Formats: sequence, C-alpha cells, structure tokens
Amino acid sequence: MTLMNASVRTRPRGWLKFFLKIPVLLARLGLAGWESMLGLEWMLLTTRGRKSGKKRYAMVDVLFYERETDTYFIEAGFGETSDWYRNLQTTPVFEAQVKRCKFQARAETILDDQKVDIIINFVRQRPLYAKAVMKSIGVSFASEEELRQMALDWSLLAIHPLKNDLAGGKF
Repeated sequence: MTLMNASVRTRPRGWLKFFLKIPVLLARLGLAGWESMLGLEWMLLTTRGRKSGKKRYAMVDVLFYERETDTYFIEAGFGETSDWYRNLQTTPVFEAQVKRCKFQARAETILDDQKVDIIINFVRQRPLYAKAVMKSIGVSFASEEELRQMALDWSLLAIHPLKNDLAGGKF
C-alpha cells in the first residue's frame, strides 16, 4: 500500500508503539549514541506537554546534519499531528540530545525543495533502514519520483541548537 499524504499515516499501536519507545528509554538511561554503530543518528526530543506541562520524550531520526550551520534536519513521522510536533508549537524552545550531547534548541519548518533533497539523500544513504522505517508506519514507494512527490507532503524541521544567551528563541 502506498500512501501519498503524510496526514493519513496511522500512529503506532501495540508492539510497534512499545518497540519505538525502547530507544527513548535507553537514551534516558544514559545509553544514547549506540545507534551510531549501525550508521544511524537519532535525536531525543524533550518537550513540554501542551496541556499538562509535563516533560514528554520522542526519538526521531536525524536525516542530515549540516556542520557549517550546526543544523539538524528531522522529520515528523506522523506529520503535524505528532504530539511532540504540536508541543513545539506551544513551547518552541526544547531540549534535544544527539548521542550524549544535550542542548537547548528551536525548530524551523523546511521548504518543499529542500525537503525533497533531504529525504532523497537520506534514502540513498540508508536504503534498507529508510524503507524498513517507512514500511513500519505504512509508507512505501515504487520509484524515486514517487518518493519525491510523497516528500512534499511530509513535515521536516531544521533543529537549531541555541546558545545560552538565546534560550528565548522562537519557533
């Protein structure tokens, strides 16, 4: 089944939901960074619940890291309805962790042409991983052109680490 619209992806349930929480638990136990042995890079997001104000955690793939600008690019796997994405709308400054490095950050929405390039490069660099992750959330594609069209509907963010004096940044 091919899904052309990111908004129709269903949220994980059952075993998949449990499986997706394991990396969060490992990172919170101080074991972040093990994924680099597999050639991957993940980011632990710590947001504030938009209603409860409590800390909420989510693990996302770092699709690309741009060293020159110190910018991480991530994708909201379940679109703009993802709880962590909606939490960022309410409280735009959050804590991020990549490997064992923790920092305050803010997010910026990515434009369509840049989204497509980031997704295509991510899939080219990690084809088996990318296809497995996409399949687990109900997304598949038959060609790069189909992937390009799908990427236009996805929600990508640029994550910018904040310097201590900029902790009041905006989303």
